[in-house]
Amino acid sequence: MADLKLENSRIKELDGLRGMTILAAVIYHYINNLINANASSFNFILKSLTKYLYTSIDMFFLLSGFLVGGILLKNKNSHSFFKTFYMRRIYRIVPLYFLLLVCVSLICNLQIGKGTEWWFEAQIPFWTYFTFFQNIVMGLNNTMGNAWLNPTWSLGVEEQFYISIAFLIYFCPRKLLIYILIIGIISAPIFRYYAPTVYALSTFTHCRLDALFGGILIALFYQENTFILFFQKHLSKLIIAIFVLLGFSFLFSIGKFKMEFYVVNSWFSIIYILILILILVDKNNMLSKMVRFKFFVDLGLYSYSIYLFHKVILGLFFFTLLGKLPQLNTAFDLLMILSCALLTFMFSRFIFNYFEKKFIALGHRYKY
Repeated sequence: MADLKLENSRIKELDGLRGMTILAAVIYHYINNLINANASSFNFILKSLTKYLYTSIDMFFLLSGFLVGGILLKNKNSHSFFKTFYMRRIYRIVPLYFLLLVCVSLICNLQIGKGTEWWFEAQIPFWTYFTFFQNIVMGLNNTMGNAWLNPTWSLGVEEQFYISIAFLIYFCPRKLLIYILIIGIISAPIFRYYAPTVYALSTFTHCRLDALFGGILIALFYQENTFILFFQKHLSKLIIAIFVLLGFSFLFSIGKFKMEFYVVNSWFSIIYILILILILVDKNNMLSKMVRFKFFVDLGLYSYSIYLFHKVILGLFFFTLLGKLPQLNTAFDLLMILSCALLTFMFSRFIFNYFEKKFIALGHRYKY
């Protein structure tokens, strides 16, 4: 995941936006995924209302595209362009990710979760997680594999994106880059339509170009005052467009209309792009004020460790303390899930302050 930092200045609103996004992702995994088909009426409604929260990953990809793209565009003429970019990415991503892999390896050696979908499947060899190829193998074999680690497919997407995007930005003239980005955005739903499996539709990197390239495109235009002035002039129309699209999204979620699966990510990428633009061009609207709340900003700071470990904490809590699969059937289950959420937040804050920050600082020894 990209740092919410453009060189020396930190964009507080984007920290908060990422905080909202990680909260949506956790709600999806902690609520929606744990409600079974025989749920009560209330739980069924809850499952419907949280149906599309999985698209929060598109906001993560959008932010990565915007922040990484912005940094690379700003430092395109640096003599240490590639070295600095890749070393910072390695220090930011790899240490905590490898800590996760070590923890999950120990958990599985203790045989916690054995005999359930939380166990390793032969289709996803453990070595693929160390090479960031798990998203490709998941897509080809149409399985998310080990439940402790299935959120890591998005890291495979991001790492493959990082490897290619630095070369694309460095070698492409601005006009050609814009054409390539637009073509990638338009092509993403087509790639999803022709994806070989259902999971490939989500896990293949080229199937997520609408959000990734959308973020870079915003970073490109955000450098120009005309872009900012245009949206500031039409701010009310921008806000109306967001509300209208969100209104239709609600109707889709409760089943009033049907949205094809390959279209969903493009639909929400458009919404998230408009939300990002709104936050960038106007600091006084209600959403911009909300994302500056300390709670969301803190969640944004800890989002990487929250994302990596929230399912691990959920699984450990239910398997070791309750002796059952994570599920949401009763009020007691909900209480346990809320306890997991609190524990995840506390753990992630500790990890950020005493582990992540040290490696981030090491990465920032490399200067553009």
